Amino acid sequence: MKNFVVALDGPAGSGKSSISKLVAQELGFTHIDTGAMYRAVTLEALKRKIDIENESAYEFLKETSIIYKDNTIYLNGEDVSEEIRTREVTNMVSTCCKFSFVRELMVQYQRESARYGKVIMDGRDIGTVVLPHADLKVFLTATPEVRAKRRFDENQEKGITTEYETILEEIKIRDYKDSHREIAPLKKAKDAIQIDTTYMSIEEVSNKIIELINERLKGSMEDFMENLTLPKKLKIKDQIKGKVIKVEDNTIYLDIQQFTEGTMHLDHFTKDKSVLSFKGLVHVGDEIDCEVAKVTEDAIYLSRLNQLTKIAFQRVIEAKENEEVIEVTITKLLPNKGYTVDYLGNALFLPLSQAPENAKIKDKLMVKILEVNEARKNAVVSRRVLEREEFKEAKEKELDSIQVGDVLTGTVVKVENFGVFIRFQYNQGLLRINQFAHTYTSDLQNLIKVGDSIEVQVISKENGKLTLSRKVLLDTPYQAYAKEVKVGQVVKGKVVNKLGFGLLIELAENVKGLLHQSEFSHNPNDNYNSFVKIGDEVECAILSLDDSKEKISLSRKALMDNPWKRVTAHTGDIVSVKVTEVTDNGLQVETLGVDGYIPASEALTESQNGTVKDYFNVGDEAEAEITDIKPAEWRLRLSIRKVAIREERKAYEKYLETEEATMTLGDVLKNVLNK
Repeated sequence: MKNFVVALDGPAGSGKSSISKLVAQELGFTHIDTGAMYRAVTLEALKRKIDIENESAYEFLKETSIIYKDNTIYLNGEDVSEEIRTREVTNMVSTCCKFSFVRELMVQYQRESARYGKVIMDGRDIGTVVLPHADLKVFLTATPEVRAKRRFDENQEKGITTEYETILEEIKIRDYKDSHREIAPLKKAKDAIQIDTTYMSIEEVSNKIIELINERLKGSMEDFMENLTLPKKLKIKDQIKGKVIKVEDNTIYLDIQQFTEGTMHLDHFTKDKSVLSFKGLVHVGDEIDCEVAKVTEDAIYLSRLNQLTKIAFQRVIEAKENEEVIEVTITKLLPNKGYTVDYLGNALFLPLSQAPENAKIKDKLMVKILEVNEARKNAVVSRRVLEREEFKEAKEKELDSIQVGDVLTGTVVKVENFGVFIRFQYNQGLLRINQFAHTYTSDLQNLIKVGDSIEVQVISKENGKLTLSRKVLLDTPYQAYAKEVKVGQVVKGKVVNKLGFGLLIELAENVKGLLHQSEFSHNPNDNYNSFVKIGDEVECAILSLDDSKEKISLSRKALMDNPWKRVTAHTGDIVSVKVTEVTDNGLQVETLGVDGYIPASEALTESQNGTVKDYFNVGDEAEAEITDIKPAEWRLRLSIRKVAIREERKAYEKYLETEEATMTLGDVLKNVLNK
């Protein structure tokens, strides 16, 4: 047996260091206090006044000497055994320990120290990280109160004044930091024996550990003797397993149960030229599968390159079985065939049909394995199948994100007579011809072409198909027209339909307004519809714009003067009239600025024989009485006859008032009529 290693772990104040020293002294073991080493690192960091929380600031350790010998810790050649126990160091040591750079340096030294002889090493991660293959692992524990009391008594003996409550609080904080740090936290190894020292003396704990060590030593020796066999003589290409016992930059040494240790150089460990050192890559205690490369009288040289190839091809097989996506590098062009690509040292084949366009040497690609030939140690890979899978996944994801009502911008990929196909990033939809614009078109080819960018709205999404609309995003002809005009504005349009209640006027393309018959003229008797033809241009004013129904009401009379608004006459008033037209039925006259009518029966007196044409001509003027007046209906009726009768009555009344009483009524009437 070359050596025997004891790993002793536990929280602060559990008695690790004191007990380790007693056990080492009793059994003749070498004691290594790893906690003292980390305290020395912390002390040096405090002396240099670095940023304790900055890992890069610990580069000074590369030029710092830390030696633990004969229960004494030397920092750069100086004994700092007492100085590392100050409260300042105690409070900061957990912070320094958490950095991987610091721990890797210390762990490397600690493992080297435990390679030979009988060693007992104490700390907080010895059994879990530093010496995971230790022959005996012990985990000491005790209540925080007991550990604080021990630290308090220890300080008292050294003349250090501290408060018990302060020490207790510091121990609790230290416990939390140690057990919660990311790198090598304090925890009990699965195969460690736990000893609660709360109610035990140092001697009792020491004796218990000595007893455990002796049992393990006896058992190990018996196992060793029982399994002792002469080593098999090795030859080149023999497959063996070795345990790392020493690590240098370019070389590692392995215990292979032979007359000498096995030697492996870095270039026989990995094909990766970027790896420059074993340190940090391989650790003491690691087991490595390897192959005998060379045997001399005093050395055995090992290699694991063939194992790497086997392992790498096994990864190819596993990747195919698990349908994994792997990264390869193009290493060679095979004209008219495809490419050779590298994956973990394996040369695989990428056919042209499965390769991306414009692929070139040194390109890195993500691919899937199509088939594997284990006998030839080869495989066929594909980029295209992965692209199809990626496209399908992306298409489904995009489709899920698109909802009815969404406004999207896409690219025209095809124009047909019935509609336009528009592609978004992964999906495409159909814009039917009737959804292209509000105005009808029969030829989309002249309106849009492949490659055009277009904004559309999703109007339906069924069975993974998108139906689109462009016109819902556009103003309707009415909306566009309504933005350009306002109520009261004078506009022109063409008569496109004559209805029973008015005229339909086209004001712009696909924009029509209604000129209701009530808005033809102020004169309700004006039958404007009778002499307007389809296609005639009409000028009118916008009476109203109904956006909700997209209706436009028009008025012609709003552009005309209404003479009736100035008429204030009443029935019975006597006015002067001028004949404008003579018919058999009566007289059309003008008075008060408006037109009126005198029926033939009201134009002549009883003594006038014949027709109105016998007594009146256009331009004649006369006095007439208003018999019927309705301004709202532009209705005015008059009577010349009533004025004549009124005049006759006045003359009659005048004769009645004279003293010529002898005159008869017949004489009076005769005189009046002869005038």
